[in-house]
Amino acid sequence: MLTGLERSFLTLDSKEMTAGFSIVELMVALSVLGILFAVGIPAFGRLLQDIEIRGSAEGLRAAVQTARTEAITRNTLIRFSLADVSGQPTWTMGCVHASARCPQRISAYSARADTKIRWGAAHSNDSVSLDVALVAGNRLPSGVTFNALGAAPGVATSTDASRIDVIHSVNTQARRLVLMIAAAGTVRLCDPSAASDAALRCN
Repeated sequence: MLTGLERSFLTLDSKEMTAGFSIVELMVALSVLGILFAVGIPAFGRLLQDIEIRGSAEGLRAAVQTARTEAITRNTLIRFSLADVSGQPTWTMGCVHASARCPQRISAYSARADTKIRWGAAHSNDSVSLDVALVAGNRLPSGVTFNALGAAPGVATSTDASRIDVIHSVNTQARRLVLMIAAAGTVRLCDPSAASDAALRCN
């Protein structure tokens, strides 16, 4: 025999038994998702571009440091060259005075043809502030020559690059990084947009 509570439960309208979203609730949820995508996707794209720039800049720094090490190890002049006038991330490294023991080309690198990363160089006598991005291909072809002591005297005489900017060709707001090369041969990667007291700040 059914109790009163059980009878009332059985007579509930099927609409009251069904839980779900109304059209209005669904539209509100979709609107919120649309706003999140509109805000989040550009930020995610910028993050990916920053990662691309960072990877290219780190690879460039490692290559320049390797050229310096080769000069010291081989006790000769080693040239690190950036030859692509459009600023494509391409470089070669080799001995200035080629011989059987020291080839004209020790190593080389060419980025994928579809890369959006670009490089631009400057010499020490160029009056371009670090706060201003170099355009893709600026001062290219260029490069730097290291001697057997690991120094780069051409930087001091403005015949060699003292600065290489790594930028994104599509998004000028992406985080630009700068490789600084001193006449003593030291190589430093810095960020012009970093806080004034940050270790990565360019100065």
